Amino acid sequence: MLPFARSCIAAALLALVAILCARAQVVDFQNERQPVVEIHDLWRFHTGDDPDGKLGWADPGFDDSSWKLLHSDRPWTVQGYPGYSGMAWYRFQVVLPANHQPLALWIPEISTSYQVFASGRLIGQLGGLPPREKVVRSFAVGTQQLIPLPSDLTSRGGPLTIAIRVWQWPRWSAGFSAGGPWEAVRIGDAGLLDVWRDLWVNVQFHKDFSNNVLLCGYLLAGLAGLGLFLLRQGEREYLWFAAAELVNAASIAGRDYLDFKQVWWQGYWALVSCQVIASSICFFIFLVALLKQRRTWIYWIALTSTLLAALPILVYSLDWISDTAWLGTGAIANLPYQVCVLLLLFFAARRGSLDARLLIGPVALSYGVGYVYLVLIGLSVAGFTSWEAYYRLDQLFTWPFPVSAQNIADFLMQISILAILVLRFARTRRDEERQASELEAARAVQQVLVPEEIPAIPGFRIESVYRPAEEVGGDFFQIIPLPDGGLLVVIGDVSGKGMPAAMTVSLLVGTLRTLAHFTQSPGAILAAMNQRMLGRSNGGFTTCLVLQLNRDGKGTAANAGHLAPYCGGTEWEVASGLPLGLSADSNYPEAPFTLNASEQLTLITDGVVEARGKDGELFGFARAQAISSSPAEAIAQTAREFGQNDDISVIAVTRTPVIEPALA
Repeated sequence: MLPFARSCIAAALLALVAILCARAQVVDFQNERQPVVEIHDLWRFHTGDDPDGKLGWADPGFDDSSWKLLHSDRPWTVQGYPGYSGMAWYRFQVVLPANHQPLALWIPEISTSYQVFASGRLIGQLGGLPPREKVVRSFAVGTQQLIPLPSDLTSRGGPLTIAIRVWQWPRWSAGFSAGGPWEAVRIGDAGLLDVWRDLWVNVQFHKDFSNNVLLCGYLLAGLAGLGLFLLRQGEREYLWFAAAELVNAASIAGRDYLDFKQVWWQGYWALVSCQVIASSICFFIFLVALLKQRRTWIYWIALTSTLLAALPILVYSLDWISDTAWLGTGAIANLPYQVCVLLLLFFAARRGSLDARLLIGPVALSYGVGYVYLVLIGLSVAGFTSWEAYYRLDQLFTWPFPVSAQNIADFLMQISILAILVLRFARTRRDEERQASELEAARAVQQVLVPEEIPAIPGFRIESVYRPAEEVGGDFFQIIPLPDGGLLVVIGDVSGKGMPAAMTVSLLVGTLRTLAHFTQSPGAILAAMNQRMLGRSNGGFTTCLVLQLNRDGKGTAANAGHLAPYCGGTEWEVASGLPLGLSADSNYPEAPFTLNASEQLTLITDGVVEARGKDGELFGFARAQAISSSPAEAIAQTAREFGQNDDISVIAVTRTPVIEPALA
């Protein structure tokens, strides 16, 4: 009796197990009486493939009782198939009610690509699958989808066989992604699942919120950089900054796209390598321009290493190296560039650059956190540690939205750069206001020193024209009547611009007017002015031409490096000494000349001969001589229309008959 009882109990247990196994792959949607059901049951699972359907693995009548049973809401990697890659199949049945709304399946993340069959019919696919695609150009990365169930298969109710054909990319089998579903599949009312899909999208955006905040920061900073460059096109650091920020924004946008859409994986990583190159080069050139650094060995090593750092990404996308090799070579290849960036900031900070001191800490933090990420990923892929440490670092905070350590480091770096640009703009604005004030003061000084009205001197017709350039230059001239009826004509040019040039002109004019009371000798006047200018030129120089002309047309001239005068359309040869303020031993010999009646004596500054056309051609001495007999206003206007670059000053002196007063 006892053996018989044991046999009955064993038979009952075997029957119970058989019943449970038979029902393990069935989801009774009819009895759930819920519009949407999460499937946490056991599914039939089998490795291998039935690519052409010859074995009938997708058919409802196929006998799958010999297949293994796996939980439907966990990857196969944690259910006895660690490291398995390639093809695998899942099968389960759903008992549908007779009357129901349109139904759909909500498929969670399944790595890597898959097809869904309902009663042997293909109803959905995500990504490409071999062997028909020898090169799998696209597959899902963290993507979920909603698949409507055909009404002709579900309208009559009863059981519906669902088969899922999954392909796991071998590159991810032991590293980044486990094979099979990561969470429960849902089945139910298509309208409600469509709402669920919208909720999932919102949740995914919430997970990406910190990245998207950074994306907005990059985008706004890039547009601001473009705006600043358009306002200050001479400051190219704004252009390089804008380019680096916009490339970073595009990189984050690409990652966002990857969360919701399938991609061509090789093409995506090729694009990532291009973004790495562009962002790194633009950022480094921005730093060089911002810190006013020369292109030293650091510059060239940084650019070269940037190109080399992109190679591991490109090789990885071609499936030529493993995950571990990619991570290792990528970290090593990127190290020289980051070291060069830190060295650039360190040397600039040591020289006293405030911008470099503000940047070096956040940049070092961002690079350091990035290397910690690489180390943790490499250790996890190699199997030396779990992914727990990486996930903890990747979600350092979860409220009010998930924030990673890299997000925080990048935020700090971004804030530092923006703070530097704000301070730089404020400094530049302050300098511009100071320069504008100095420029206005210099213009006021020069307007006083350049006579607006020419004194009337009998026997001479005198014309003068002064056309300043955009900036205040150093042109000056004076026409001083002499007691004997003659005149003293002085014209010169101080090197430099702005207030320093204007102050030098004021010193020269004051000295000249004082000297004119004691001597009318051009050579003596230049010698005295030269002594006065010694030690006051600050590395510059002053050219000056002095002519003393009597009523009878006879006179003398002395030249201190200035342009020779013209008389009657011919250049006068006047021996020239050194410009003023260069040497205490300078000698200024005097040359006699005669200005005949009705002849015009023309004196100009180098703003005439150095006028430059749009094609870069100089006005030149030949053109200046050709128009030297023209009125002073015509000479100045011709040079301006050709292309004025510097102050233009022209003096024209013509002898006229002296009208004697009639005798009473």
